[in-house]
Amino acid sequence: MNSVSIRFSILMPVYNRRPYLQQAVDSVLAQTFTDYELITVDDGSTDGSVELLNSYGEKIKILHQSHQGPEVARNKAAAFAEGEYLLFLDSDDFLFPFALATFDQVIRSFDSPPLLLGTMLFLQDGQGFPNGMPKARPTEVFKFRNYLSKTRPLGDSRRSANGMGSMVVRKSVFHEVGGMRRSTPDTFHVEDTHLFLKLGGYGPCIFINEPPTYAYRQHASNSTKNPKAIADGILRLAYSERHGEYLRSSKIDRYALIGGRAAHWAYRYCWGRKQKKLAIRLLAGTAPMVVVALFTKFLKKFSKATNPAIVLPENPPESGMGPTVFQVTQDARR
Repeated sequence: MNSVSIRFSILMPVYNRRPYLQQAVDSVLAQTFTDYELITVDDGSTDGSVELLNSYGEKIKILHQSHQGPEVARNKAAAFAEGEYLLFLDSDDFLFPFALATFDQVIRSFDSPPLLLGTMLFLQDGQGFPNGMPKARPTEVFKFRNYLSKTRPLGDSRRSANGMGSMVVRKSVFHEVGGMRRSTPDTFHVEDTHLFLKLGGYGPCIFINEPPTYAYRQHASNSTKNPKAIADGILRLAYSERHGEYLRSSKIDRYALIGGRAAHWAYRYCWGRKQKKLAIRLLAGTAPMVVVALFTKFLKKFSKATNPAIVLPENPPESGMGPTVFQVTQDARR
């Protein structure tokens, strides 16, 4: 394994994303914070994506593999990464110019936490943001004991802190949990939740509420357009949980996460798209977890908020000094 020499390794799987790829790569190269490397992994593209990557020359690193999916590609890139932290960026999404600077500020302020979560804004393909491109602004964060112990929803209908692109993981921790690898050789959708479950007990977890850090592009090829694939993926998560793959955190918290995803997907994407049999199959296969998720959500309605928002100064202290808070706002539930 390579020794740490830079702050961030940005890992980008690429499979037939030629229309969006240039914006994704350019968004990394335009970062105001420059202590990073971009590792792209061609996953067997046939649409000219490789030629576009080659045109960047030494500005980026390019790995190749036969078509095996983004999960295998991310593991391959992580094995070559030299950065202290790994950041996952899909080739149809893009970073805002201040994203890495924001992550670095939070890392220094909280003494190198194992897991950070940025915030993504949803972007409809072919359209812009209603209020224009986001601008850099004071950094507002929430600190949790770990991801699974969070006491507030992360995001709303316009933005989210879920998804591969939201995660910034210390490389040593990523390798400690075995990366994206599973106890079986099979890969499937919902790899973000799979990794959240593997990392769920590590802390502290810092959620960056402001500013947003990247754009998630919504288009016809998104995985959310395939309800069955996602439902099957959630059922595989439940299978992995029952067979002891996720052991570094509270079982109740893990049940609540899987059950919450199952209930949300069954209601909104399966039942809502007239796939009632699929919704019933998903709920039946995760029934105990759904019950825990619903009960946990009910209890949270009556629990007192304990995590205030922390607004960081523009020039955070050196690592080890802890954050200097100059404004604290109320943890209002969304």
